[in-house]
Amino acid sequence: MTITKAALGRFGAMIMALFAGLLAMSMIAPAAHAAAPDPSVIVSGLKDGDNFYADPAANIPANAADAMRGATDQTSSVYVAMLPQGSLSSQSQASTLLRATLKGVGPKSTVLVMNGKTPYGVTNIRGIDIDELLRRANTAESPTDNVVNFVKLADEAATSGGVPASSGSRSSGGGGAGVLIGILVLALAGGGGLFFYSRKKKKEREAREARELAAVKETVDEDVTKFGEEITELDTDVKLLNDGADHQQDWQRALDSYDRAKSELVAVKRPDELRGVTTALEEGRYALACVKARVNNLPLPERRSPCFFNPQHGPSIRDVRWAPPGGALRDVPACAADAEAVERGFEPQTREVMVDGQRRPYYDAGPAYQPYAYGYYGGFGDVMTGMMVGTMMGSMMSGGFGYGGGYGGGGEGAAADFGGGGGDFGGGGWGDFGGGGDFGGGDFGGGDFGGGDW
Repeated sequence: MTITKAALGRFGAMIMALFAGLLAMSMIAPAAHAAAPDPSVIVSGLKDGDNFYADPAANIPANAADAMRGATDQTSSVYVAMLPQGSLSSQSQASTLLRATLKGVGPKSTVLVMNGKTPYGVTNIRGIDIDELLRRANTAESPTDNVVNFVKLADEAATSGGVPASSGSRSSGGGGAGVLIGILVLALAGGGGLFFYSRKKKKEREAREARELAAVKETVDEDVTKFGEEITELDTDVKLLNDGADHQQDWQRALDSYDRAKSELVAVKRPDELRGVTTALEEGRYALACVKARVNNLPLPERRSPCFFNPQHGPSIRDVRWAPPGGALRDVPACAADAEAVERGFEPQTREVMVDGQRRPYYDAGPAYQPYAYGYYGGFGDVMTGMMVGTMMGSMMSGGFGYGGGYGGGGEGAAADFGGGGGDFGGGGWGDFGGGGDFGGGDFGGGDFGGGDW
């Protein structure tokens, strides 16, 4: 067969195209799978850099970095971290990074993370609206100028206890009566606007709280139902036991706890009231574990906290070394099956719940699940503090886990200020980051910080 030059040319072009495609894929693949920034590196950089950190890969010009660092040098509560464009590829990544960074730099702080020219902000200073700060700071073409604007506004807000009023030009001339009327009109308009804005925000918060309460109640209802099924499964075995006061007392405690959990769940109106339901379930599961031991002629179990991975598993039998994704190792209480799974390198059977259409571990499901966990583990000293480090729930425990510390800050039944150390994530509402919405209204600031050069 004769191979023409044209055929050879087409074959060569095909080989070159294939090679170019493979080369492009090899160049793109690392970026597509780039790991999220390490919060500990950023926190360390901030503490070493006097409130300003610039990732070397961000290629920030020296004069721009000096200007931004000079602004942060004038404040003790505002921190700025500059990352390369594309370092944060999703809102969940930004959320995780901001939480960890805010926790690392300390209480009463405001953090601005720049993903290239896209701003992400968070604060735990009460009264500061991150949305408003970002909006007011974004007045120049230069991202450098806008970052400097943000630092100055955030520092002024921290000093005055709230987002400062926007400055405007002062008009001169005119009669005193006209000025007075103008002031009255503005006051009425501003008051009316503030009233409707506050009313709108209150309705949004109440709707969000209602959704969260319904989700957590459904989770607790599943726990109550499963506990009832376990009681039913053991009923026949208990009846076959010889009469004895010990097992009858344990059995009655389990039944009483089940009835109490059901009745308290029906009466729940606020998320913090779910604490009593899960407390009853914890007590009932230990009583049921004692009954099972008596049925099987085994030693009575030690009174330990429930299995960390899934409180439905009942009392833990021992501690096991475990770390959340990207987190540090710690000792957590585990049931026999989960302890063996972790020690053999497998995933434990973690209790997952639905959050925004996705299944997540209960300890990373948000502030609404704090009373749920507290009812199970709050009676076992400081066990929560150690095992929740590095999780979303752990980030809300900076003031101590439980009522009057990390939850509410003012005793049992207090509103919903999570964050302990002097403020909450957002200044009102259920874990809002940004005061006026979740991390800047859902889009973490809503756009680039200037379209020009640094």
